[in-house]
Amino acid sequence: MNTETPGSSGGFAFSPHEPPPLSRLRQWVRTRLRDASADLVCDVELVITELASNAYDHGRGLLAVSVVPLADGAVRVEVDDAASDAVLRLGKSALGTTRGRGLVVIDSVCSAWGVRRRPDRKTVWATVPNPA
Repeated sequence: MNTETPGSSGGFAFSPHEPPPLSRLRQWVRTRLRDASADLVCDVELVITELASNAYDHGRGLLAVSVVPLADGAVRVEVDDAASDAVLRLGKSALGTTRGRGLVVIDSVCSAWGVRRRPDRKTVWATVPNPA
């Protein structure tokens, strides 16, 4: 079951065995960032969709997401998955030659992105700049 978790970052926790509810995540982003520009919201929706899909497809399941507005107007997106050892490769996919463009999109839209690894999970984070 997917549930919204409490806290200042406002996020969702997921069952790693269920596909991520991408349309619900995008709606949640629009609600969470209701005072942000339409361009920023659109970019955050794109980034969260890509990272959540990658977590499900490559990361042994999506565990959690969060969206955190930053002081400079940018937004930090964080997505946790269950594959702490999975390697991220820009432009490459283990699922075939027609895949692998998600991180290229993230790299072009975001001002920075990276990975934090823990024993039981990894967090892929991205900073979406304010286009204003």
